[in-house]
Amino acid sequence: MTTVGSSSPRARTTAGEPDDLDALFGDPMAPGPFGYATIADDDQARRMSAAAESILEEWGAGADFVPASLGGRWVSTEDLVQRWRPIFRRDPSLGLGYGITTLMAALNVWVAGDDEQRADVADRLVRGERIAVGFHELDHGNDLLHNECAATERGGRWYVRGQKHVINNVDRAESILIMARTSDEPGARSHTLLMWNKDDVTRPFADTSRRVLTAGMRGCRLGDAVFDDLPVPASGTIGAPGAAAQVALTAFQVSRAVVPALAIATVDAALDLAVRFGSERSLYGGVVLDLPHARALLAGAIADFLIADALSAVVVRALHLAPAECLILTAAAKYLVPHLLTSAMQDLSVLFGSTFYARVAPYEIFEKFLRDLAIVPIGHGGSTACLLTILPNLPAWLRRSRRTQATDPALFQLGGPLEELDFGRLSLGAGSSDPLGAALRDPTVRERFAPDSGAANALDRLGEALDELGEQIDALTASELGTDAPPAAFALAHRLTLLLAAGAWGGVCAGPDAPSITRDPLVREACLARIEGRLSGRIPPLDPAFVDRLIAFAEDHVARDIRLAPSTRTHPRHPEAEEGSTA
Repeated sequence: MTTVGSSSPRARTTAGEPDDLDALFGDPMAPGPFGYATIADDDQARRMSAAAESILEEWGAGADFVPASLGGRWVSTEDLVQRWRPIFRRDPSLGLGYGITTLMAALNVWVAGDDEQRADVADRLVRGERIAVGFHELDHGNDLLHNECAATERGGRWYVRGQKHVINNVDRAESILIMARTSDEPGARSHTLLMWNKDDVTRPFADTSRRVLTAGMRGCRLGDAVFDDLPVPASGTIGAPGAAAQVALTAFQVSRAVVPALAIATVDAALDLAVRFGSERSLYGGVVLDLPHARALLAGAIADFLIADALSAVVVRALHLAPAECLILTAAAKYLVPHLLTSAMQDLSVLFGSTFYARVAPYEIFEKFLRDLAIVPIGHGGSTACLLTILPNLPAWLRRSRRTQATDPALFQLGGPLEELDFGRLSLGAGSSDPLGAALRDPTVRERFAPDSGAANALDRLGEALDELGEQIDALTASELGTDAPPAAFALAHRLTLLLAAGAWGGVCAGPDAPSITRDPLVREACLARIEGRLSGRIPPLDPAFVDRLIAFAEDHVARDIRLAPSTRTHPRHPEAEEGSTA
């Protein structure tokens, strides 16, 4: 098997060796230790693929989560997403369980750790160790500031008492990042982040025996932990005492961008399967995709997918290029992208009919994809938590939006160069501009849409909807922007996420190096029409011309083994396949 580097996981792949997990994992449609059939069997048995974990270990997967300045491979977050998408195209539970949970924990150290802590965590990740996240308590859900697990400091150590629930890898991780209450005072300064390492002390915490069973992400080893005066050295305090909320909300911005962008790969694989199924499955004297209803379902799913891909891709780039604006942008992505992808998967499940839940080969993996993706909207700062991040910042966003008239072209240049992520530039405010909403007004974007009258008119209507949203936000009172906000205020935050997605789609389509599918007038208009439908609360059927074009695009890409996501940079297995060609 190909190894990563000649002596250490810190190194890039040796010249001439594949650095692509797609190549290392092999064709998922073919029989093998990490093919779809085996993955489905492993999922049924609630285990992860030992063969795939071995590949990831040899590949030095943990180094992807370590900034290059600390000896790892992480420079561009866009590249990180590209490198991990092959995992999520096969088994999201492996991606989450083997690595992304560790990334979520490590982010807090990159944000607030001191030099010694950063170096220690970097070394641990590079040598393949995992870190679990002990944040959640079932009685409080995503309301982390009302958690009851507490820590007191005595003699240079913290002593932790209480429980944490649904901890991924609690029984396998070498370290756990614990959010513990360290003050009885209410408010955001009541909790502290503590890093407990198994090699710091010999005494383990009391109980990790109960495994939590879930419908999705079955391979993940979720468990509970009971702490009975668990000793944590004072040197394990991440950030200042009482700063847990501030640190976590800053770190969430990166994970809220990365997780939806990885979920794109799962739906990309599902769409590939749906096209194959619809083209092969005989029905009523033809095939499934001869039926107008089936074609409409597939086209709608593709349109939702393209919108989600544009938003997630641009927000990942914003971490580097517009970090001050990422509190709102990443919350919008973590809220809307999973909803769009879930909608697409529901449409595809109707297209598959009984085939997916009856586990008919080779499409049995779709049922697992559907269950796994259902976890994404609720996990790690769920949908409501994301809207609650946006709500109090709506007035500030509105002021910035009204004075932002142009976009940064680099934000929409998918695959363009990015410097190493500077965690210190991420903020907990609304920033100074509206980089996505501005695309609906940007003269350059409008000029590039002008030849396509249908798409240009839709862009104009969405710009007017953005102005209307501003007037509605102006009318809100301060009491309507907190945790007890009325449904109407949540609805405004929801509308904002849709309009930011429209801006992302418009900006990607207008880019000088835009992927070929985003330059197609019918596809441009179809996706904007889909957003307009969601804004109205009723999604009408797509125009037949849109349906035909979207399906032709998907059939062409599937036939040539090219990923459907415009944000994916891929090396086709067939040399004659070209990323930029169209059907």
